[in-house]
Amino acid sequence: MSSVIPLCPCYNGDSMPRVPRRLASAFCLASALLWLIPASAQEKALFKSGVQTIVLHATVRSEDGRMAPDLTAEDFEIRDEGQPVEISVFSSDPQPITVVLLLDMSGSMIGHFLRVREATRFFVDAIQPGDRVQIGTFGDEVAISPVLTGNKTVLHQVIASELWPGGGTPLWNAICAGMRSLAKEPGRRVILTLTDGADTGGLPGLKGDRGDARKAVEDDGFMVYAIGMEGARLEEDMIELAEQGGGGHFMLERGADLQATFARVLDELRHQYEIGYLLPKADGKLHDVEVRVKKPGMIVRAKKNYRAPKAG
Repeated sequence: MSSVIPLCPCYNGDSMPRVPRRLASAFCLASALLWLIPASAQEKALFKSGVQTIVLHATVRSEDGRMAPDLTAEDFEIRDEGQPVEISVFSSDPQPITVVLLLDMSGSMIGHFLRVREATRFFVDAIQPGDRVQIGTFGDEVAISPVLTGNKTVLHQVIASELWPGGGTPLWNAICAGMRSLAKEPGRRVILTLTDGADTGGLPGLKGDRGDARKAVEDDGFMVYAIGMEGARLEEDMIELAEQGGGGHFMLERGADLQATFARVLDELRHQYEIGYLLPKADGKLHDVEVRVKKPGMIVRAKKNYRAPKAG
């Protein structure tokens, strides 16, 4: 039996008895079956629909850490396989957010439980119209809500009913499950994970490892953000994955404000630049790409590579 259990956000938080998780999954069986069907003709977020245009999302900050929101297309330079390309798509408009928020609920997170729950409530309260969120947990199982929504009432119900600590840290299983849950969604797709440690191994019957996650970033344009709780270290593979896709990674200092870190991630996602250029070659190969800002004192983060489609 699969260790991924879809959550059913149909309980009224603390005002109703908690339904056993296996029973809750039965209530959501129809949603689960639909969710487990892979996309047969998945639209890759890296390419504009109908045209062969590479689309990147760039975060730009000044040296003092502040967002740089007023740049123009002329301020950017893109190189594909070392060769400069002409920018054909550019937008600095605030962007809606499509994100799976994955919360580490392993046994070692018990001491952080109330803090994480309150920060997650803050995250939900901070989303804006047009944003969509799925909430997932990983510990003794990987459980991801089948509902991708901006409805804050529904999201708060999930938080109230489905954050149960216990078990190990099937981190890579969870990240891959989050990516599968967004497989059919167009546009920019983000995985945001909060964890206090390294992966402790996969769960029986559940697919997905670090290689699968890397392939999804390369081939399907996923963006990953990772937050490490204090006293823990993010895996080097996790840091590389976040950097590869143009996301970010943060380590919380002892006593640091988790809500402030969530707010920073939301602010980044909302104010990333969308930049595109015509695909130089449909060769099916992995292309290195570099985004630069011509103005001095600017620090840019963007996707570092992508896999081009094959011609024909």
